[in-house]
Amino acid sequence: MHASKITAGLSRRRRTHSNASNKSSGSVDDLNDDSTVMEPDQGNVLTHIISQLRPGADLSRVVLPTFILEPRSMLERITNFMCHPEMLLSIPEMEDPVDRFVSVVKFYLSGWHIRPPGVKKPLNPVLGEIFSCYWDLPGETRAYYISEQTSHHPPKSSYFYLAPHHHIRIDGTLKPRSKFLGNSAASLMEGVAVLSLLNRGKDATKGER
Repeated sequence: MHASKITAGLSRRRRTHSNASNKSSGSVDDLNDDSTVMEPDQGNVLTHIISQLRPGADLSRVVLPTFILEPRSMLERITNFMCHPEMLLSIPEMEDPVDRFVSVVKFYLSGWHIRPPGVKKPLNPVLGEIFSCYWDLPGETRAYYISEQTSHHPPKSSYFYLAPHHHIRIDGTLKPRSKFLGNSAASLMEGVAVLSLLNRGKDATKGER
């Protein structure tokens, strides 16, 4: 089991279940650094791949060399959006709905600041692959996360996040799409996420969404 520090007082532990290994050896600094020095022969491989692409091509169906891939799968990359769980903890106790809304937006935007130095694509999870982890929160409480690859073509990841002692639940699906546009590539992150505050709302079984 691997543990990595997220922020003061918070830590995340992860567990991955897969038939294919998506871990790389090396130090923590190596894992955090997504930049890569490209060798001449690697540049030739990229040139060969680009020469076969056509505008509008679906990049998810193109076999890419490992040196331009992240050493983790999309299931783990989704946890970038939960990298600041401390921003969620006070929301269920806020009485003003506007304050709750603004705080949820701040939490959502906090996940977008994590961007690797180089452009890299996460590994495609195999169908049925599962990734789970948990965060240690203040007051000896925890937040739990589990995700599964529920479709291969088109790729779709489903995930569930729960902080039971803080009345927070998130259910979501993510359908990443990427296309070659001729001189550039576009990456689209489609999907939906529902955040529920379990201590609020008229229906106690669903909470406020």
